[in-house]
Amino acid sequence: MQWPLDHPAVTDEALSAWSHHAETIAPGAQVVRLLRYLPGRRVATQVRTTDGRTAVLKVFASPRARGNDRRLQALQCSWVRHLVPRPLGVDATGHVSLVEWVDGVMFDQTPDERFAGAAFQVGVSLRQLHESSVALDRSWTIREELALLDKRRTPTVQQLITSIGGMEQLADRLADEPLVTAHRDCHPRQAVIAHGSARWIDLDDCAMAPAALDVGNMIAHLKREAAIGLRDQRPADAAVAAFRRGYGPLPATTDIWERLSLVRLCGLAETRHQRSDWLSSISGLINDETATAAASLLLASRPDSIAMWRPNRKGKRRRTHVHLFLQPTPDLRRFWTRRRARFESCWSASCWPDFLP
Repeated sequence: MQWPLDHPAVTDEALSAWSHHAETIAPGAQVVRLLRYLPGRRVATQVRTTDGRTAVLKVFASPRARGNDRRLQALQCSWVRHLVPRPLGVDATGHVSLVEWVDGVMFDQTPDERFAGAAFQVGVSLRQLHESSVALDRSWTIREELALLDKRRTPTVQQLITSIGGMEQLADRLADEPLVTAHRDCHPRQAVIAHGSARWIDLDDCAMAPAALDVGNMIAHLKREAAIGLRDQRPADAAVAAFRRGYGPLPATTDIWERLSLVRLCGLAETRHQRSDWLSSISGLINDETATAAASLLLASRPDSIAMWRPNRKGKRRRTHVHLFLQPTPDLRRFWTRRRARFESCWSASCWPDFLP
């Protein structure tokens, strides 16, 4: 296999020591294009094998390819095999792997007029992955998530984490969440839309993790697209609503994990992308979600009550007080039936109480 001389598999010292092992699993393959490159860590390349198949060849600086292949094999033995790429081989050192190329349109590249429909399919696909009951050989909890944030901590990230409750409080609150088969790097560039359904790619980080981690991460990225100007607000909002419908009942801690994802995106905007405008826009989303998450926690502790943050007369800002209605009486039911549209415009639709119409 011949690598282009300017390819990261040749020029990056951390990767070039292992790239020649690609010949053992993809002999004679031709490089089509570079897909993704993380300096000093890994590179993914689209290749064409001698039998005419298109595949993704990954070279890692660390020997993680073997574990990735093992988890993909486990998923291939389940009823969700159609949702993930097939593993095609791994070299003896565990630094190089070959996986199936998934043909279709990236979710984040879907046109506005089809974005909501694609989001619905992504929600359906994610629910199926979470309900697959495939037991993976590693887990990821709130402790690992906070430890990762701590490694990448900047003054801005620290301030944002404090604003949503602080690390120790979040760790205690989310310590006992059930774990499911999770993608763990769930965002619009990890889903491919084809033939009216969604498939997942790049499952290098998949693990047993809280379902809300994936759900909150996807919602955070969809909102980010509008916040930083990658997509208009209306199709982005429609995509969030459609994704929620496709997934079904959301985990109770989705709002908290969504804000954690937004904190991580703020850190990336500040360090990797060096975009202060993105940082400002994304951090504004965190402030908007704080009131919703606080009200959600109130509902969780008071299942016989409902709460609404009412807007002021100009409709610009939410007041700081909460109205509580303790009993689902018929009069209250009629009251909220007439005002549901206003309720959902002020508050997350997923928080609509079950006992109301």
